[in-house]
Amino acid sequence: MRIGIFGEAEDPQCLAVAREAAALGADALLFDSGALAAGRPLSLLDGRMFYLGEPVDGLRGFYLRTVPSPYVPAMERDDTLVLYEDWFTTFAQTRERAAYVLSWLLQLEHQGATLVNGPHAASMLQYKPFQLHVLRSLGACVPRTLISNDPAAIRAFHAEMKDVIYKPVLGGALTRPLDAEALERLGTVTASPVIFQERVSGEDLRVMLVGEDIVSCVAIETPEPHLDFRSDPAYRAGQATYREVALPEPVQRFCREAARACGLRLAGIDLKHQGDRFVFLELNSSPIYLDVELKLGHAISRAIARRVVEAARPTPDPRP
Repeated sequence: MRIGIFGEAEDPQCLAVAREAAALGADALLFDSGALAAGRPLSLLDGRMFYLGEPVDGLRGFYLRTVPSPYVPAMERDDTLVLYEDWFTTFAQTRERAAYVLSWLLQLEHQGATLVNGPHAASMLQYKPFQLHVLRSLGACVPRTLISNDPAAIRAFHAEMKDVIYKPVLGGALTRPLDAEALERLGTVTASPVIFQERVSGEDLRVMLVGEDIVSCVAIETPEPHLDFRSDPAYRAGQATYREVALPEPVQRFCREAARACGLRLAGIDLKHQGDRFVFLELNSSPIYLDVELKLGHAISRAIARRVVEAARPTPDPRP
């Protein structure tokens, strides 16, 4: 039996899931997400997929670590980002590669394969306003939030909340304080909306959910205070420490319901915790977790591999 793993060839989480799949008796075929960019052969012939010349339609379970997406190539020059001279050609190529791969992944889902996580769920979870809607509709505690390109509305929100942060609608570790300098530059937001939220104090929690199982919940501890632990230099350098946290049952229920509502089989869920208060910030469809696994022994890769391998097992024929 084989499963598929889609990601960068040397990605340590891909390799960890492959090892755990082997321990469960399954071979893992790694689909390098950079294969098309490197000019390796991929083909769809009348709907049949060939990877490096080998037919791969029979695989029924996949772990998706990374999927290619379009990007505009730029480089830094004199502290300013500038486009490559041939930026449009490169952008068009990345767009076509992304369309090809996403079409194939959507085809796999349509044919009944299990993807952890599929492109529908993964792309939907990039849109943070929708996440907040789902969490709020479930009754989970979320920060007071304004999503706007209206400087007057943003100033009114800041006057009410006092301590406000802002971040992109599409997400990413780019959280900043709405301080006096940022308030002076509010005219720039008219071109595109930005998420503004009350700043929530407390320790950072990362919950790892696979299927219905919470396989890890830790407080993330770094030497210096930070707005977003993902951009903290110590965290990015693998120098963070982790402390296990037991979640109350109602918070566990919100985690499961939110992931289910968003179609996620795997979710990294970020919360702020202080006293009896647990505030939900966002869900991540392809969370980074290996540092926690290595330092605390939480069997996250094993849980992911088991979920994919179980989906890939042949269904017994009910006929006598």
